[in-house]
Amino acid sequence: MNTIITSPSNPKVKDIVQLQAKSRMRKQSGRFIVEGDREIVRAIENGIEPLELWLAPESSMGSYEKYFKTCYETSTAVFEKIAYRASTEWAVATFAIPQHDERIIDDVLSNAKRIVVMEGIEKPGNLGAVLRTSLAAGIDAVLLADAAIDLFGPNVVRNATGALFEQRVFSGTSEEVQQWLSTHKFDTYITHMHSDATSLYDWNPKEKVAMVVGEEARGLSDFWLEAGYTNLIIPMKGNTVDSLNVSVAVAVMAYHLDYLKQK
Repeated sequence: MNTIITSPSNPKVKDIVQLQAKSRMRKQSGRFIVEGDREIVRAIENGIEPLELWLAPESSMGSYEKYFKTCYETSTAVFEKIAYRASTEWAVATFAIPQHDERIIDDVLSNAKRIVVMEGIEKPGNLGAVLRTSLAAGIDAVLLADAAIDLFGPNVVRNATGALFEQRVFSGTSEEVQQWLSTHKFDTYITHMHSDATSLYDWNPKEKVAMVVGEEARGLSDFWLEAGYTNLIIPMKGNTVDSLNVSVAVAVMAYHLDYLKQK
């Protein structure tokens, strides 16, 4: 039987609002929020642990309600308060943030053939787009180096439209990520506008490939530029274009890599 909550001042409502708004609360509690029935179903089907389900008035998640430890039926006022987006449909749910130890990271990277490394990523839209694109193009994992963003913040979850739950994503410092690349023997390519670079059209990738991109505004730090990796560039025409959006760059390289691997 579902619990009914009709008052916006209920302490449980305050807890959900804080979880939506504050990264610190998500990290301390080990929980994050997914909105809308489509994304909630995708999270469940990809093995993310469901915790609580909050339903809009006269709404239902059907057979998926059984996966949650607790289900709440809300009033309109409560649902409007807990929903991050005005357009949220049907439901808001909390899930446990997946925990990845070194054993899991080693297992994934040992078997991975194609990965993307993102240094200093800070825009939810860019990260969400890269997660979707990498999944579509057959990238095995995305590594976040010195990320300036909460992977499980509401804007990342929304922009990833479910890809966050299926793609393997690991975070670490740049030092840790470089160690992972070395340990698992990836042929690593950085992306930096410089005359000393290999054109994407001349690329001859090896079996295990890592493509490293930086935040659009600043590019890669010296830590990556001075590590001795091969510099790869996407040829561009036009006189006023000197860079691509990071998600577009990842899409171009990932699909070109997929093409080369299938030749």
